[in-house]
Amino acid sequence: MKKIVITALIVLSMSSITKAYAIDDAAITPYNLDVMFDNFYESPLTLPVVETEAEKKVINQSSEARYYPLFKRARIKITNFFRARENARLQKLQAKQLEELEEDDRADEEAAQILEEFNNQALNKKDTNVQKAKVEENVAQDQTENSGQQIEENTEQAADTIELSGGVKEQKVENEVVLDCDNIVYDEVNDEIQAIGAPVLTFPPQKVTLKADKMTYNKSSNILKAYGNVTLIKDDSKVFGDYVQINMNEENAFMDNVKFKQNNFVINTRKATANSDTITFAEGNMVTDGSYKLDLKTRMVGGQDFSRMLVDEEDRSYMTETVGQVPVKVKADKIKVEGKKDHDTITLEKGTIFYGDKKLLNFRRFTAHTDKDHSYFEANYPELGSRPQLGAYIGPGFVFDIPNGAVVKVIPFLNYKSEIGVGGALKYRSGTNMTELAYGSAEDIFVAKGLQRLDDKLYLQYGVNSYLDEGFMGRNMAKYAVELFYKDATQVKDTIAPNLDLTFRQKAGVGYYQNTDYNKYFGDIPNKEIGTTRFKYMAEVNQSLFKRENKEELKMFDVSFVMQGSAALYGTGDTQFIGRVGPRIHTQYKRWMQDITYFLSAFDDHTPMARFDTYRYGRSSLVIRESFRLNKYLGVGWSGNINLSNDAPNDKLFQENAFILSIGPDDFKVNLGYDFIRKRTYFAFAIGMDMKGSSVEFKKMEIKNPDRIARSDTKMEKLIPTFEEAERAKLEKPKAKELQYAEVIDIEDPDREQL
Repeated sequence: MKKIVITALIVLSMSSITKAYAIDDAAITPYNLDVMFDNFYESPLTLPVVETEAEKKVINQSSEARYYPLFKRARIKITNFFRARENARLQKLQAKQLEELEEDDRADEEAAQILEEFNNQALNKKDTNVQKAKVEENVAQDQTENSGQQIEENTEQAADTIELSGGVKEQKVENEVVLDCDNIVYDEVNDEIQAIGAPVLTFPPQKVTLKADKMTYNKSSNILKAYGNVTLIKDDSKVFGDYVQINMNEENAFMDNVKFKQNNFVINTRKATANSDTITFAEGNMVTDGSYKLDLKTRMVGGQDFSRMLVDEEDRSYMTETVGQVPVKVKADKIKVEGKKDHDTITLEKGTIFYGDKKLLNFRRFTAHTDKDHSYFEANYPELGSRPQLGAYIGPGFVFDIPNGAVVKVIPFLNYKSEIGVGGALKYRSGTNMTELAYGSAEDIFVAKGLQRLDDKLYLQYGVNSYLDEGFMGRNMAKYAVELFYKDATQVKDTIAPNLDLTFRQKAGVGYYQNTDYNKYFGDIPNKEIGTTRFKYMAEVNQSLFKRENKEELKMFDVSFVMQGSAALYGTGDTQFIGRVGPRIHTQYKRWMQDITYFLSAFDDHTPMARFDTYRYGRSSLVIRESFRLNKYLGVGWSGNINLSNDAPNDKLFQENAFILSIGPDDFKVNLGYDFIRKRTYFAFAIGMDMKGSSVEFKKMEIKNPDRIARSDTKMEKLIPTFEEAERAKLEKPKAKELQYAEVIDIEDPDREQL
């Protein structure tokens, strides 16, 4: 039977759907890509990503969960080739050594046996001869007396006995069905088996278990039915219902009053039907019964992070205080989920979005495209934002699937920078790549930015008229740039005392850069038209020295010591060396939070691309970030870098100077900011609502190809164990569990003889 229990697909499908909304630890958004893209703070509006309160991203967390970029795949294949060859050599050597040991043991045994026989023969030679003569005499006499009787007995035995030759073999096959219950009744009239008394039906090949108060199986119709408190289990997921019917011939299923819980979601539907490629739910809803955070934000200015501030719960404010406890509700006539070869899509038709009791908008059709891991998704929602040189822009978005789980979004827009223009943007995203391209006629300029993960800690970044990651030196803009770099971070716990850790970060990169002609804060530095290669290594050590925190009194004091170093060699033969050290302090007192870092620097800067990466902060500098929470709905922040030694190349005191105003409740902030150095205005959202109580109601939900949802045909390469690891695993292998009692039957043939 090809698909013995199709209802199991209900569990698989619902579990896969909720993954798109409830990201767990194993399938979070590719961590390094998102964090590094955040550093550019010029990206357009991002799509909501659900983040559980318990989810914590640590510095040395692996991001390889499911994605295998090109270099990593090749590295694993090459490593496996050499490991397999070495393992084969060691296994052959081990077998040879075992064979030699066995030969030595056999030789020792034979020598010992020969010696023993020789001694026995020497000591008992006389006695043996005498005994032999007596035995021969007795044997001859017995043979003469009993020969006739023996022949008669042998003849009778041969007539009654069949002698078997060969061996008896046991054929082990996997059971298709295992039934465990208190009582089984066979109804000969209706040709039906009835299982009564807590029946549990297990399908080992599919790893599916069905429980109910009563089950029946009709041999003639080949239909299985389960009544009362029906529970269908697949892996760790459970579906509950009042009644289920499975037609083995037509490979379809029906279930009444279905209830299903996965992660923080409870799904209820009046009925569910399933066949080989489609599952349909009628009149149901999905409701969140647990707390989780909906994180929606645009990139911030000046590195301000108000979420780090300790806030008394009584001083917090939420949107639900004004609109009710049900924050978001979506009603749709039809929801269609489709599992494609490389993608999954979720489409809502003829729907309405409510916030509390207030209607926000109606939509005719909304489709979200996601990869097989549901780690990110794009949809046909509008985009708005701003970027350096391009200016502010707004426009609709259209998403398209492309092979291997990637998506492309096309955005025609209106843009403004000193005048109104038109343009367009293109966003590409996969599990290992993020790329954005845009053109705006307001300034007649093209911008691009991209980041490709090649291995766990190896990246390729590229950009045109965009800010690129320069490690602890922040972000610099080149006219054109492409860089291959390695980036890593390590944390050593409790180095000098409990809870005082040391963090080491490093970055090594090589690339080609074209000096920028964008001049906002370089003063009289000339624009040298030059493009050249650069190799650069950067390292940072941060040792925590003192920590105190009092959440009840909203007080925090954190002191650490920082050492940073950078060395660069350019294709022109020029060099740049920078080293700086100093204390870093993070404090909070009530509603006032600040970060202060003082750097004492030594540098020898001969960069040929001064507008791109000249060191602007001087021998003595102060980095300050101030944040004030004025009340529940208003916060202000300022960040700056002050050159205290008056030796900056642009002869300015402030090398960074940005102001931000945060308006709104804690779960829905609107941020307005202005960068005085780059002459830029920022407008950003920061939404972090608890979506407990949110719901999606539907008249019909259809799932196409449920067995392909969240399942990819792509083979993931994994390192094979070394010979030593394999041998160690054999020694550590746990003992097999004892088999539990189970009564085994074949529901398709109740008259089959049992062994």
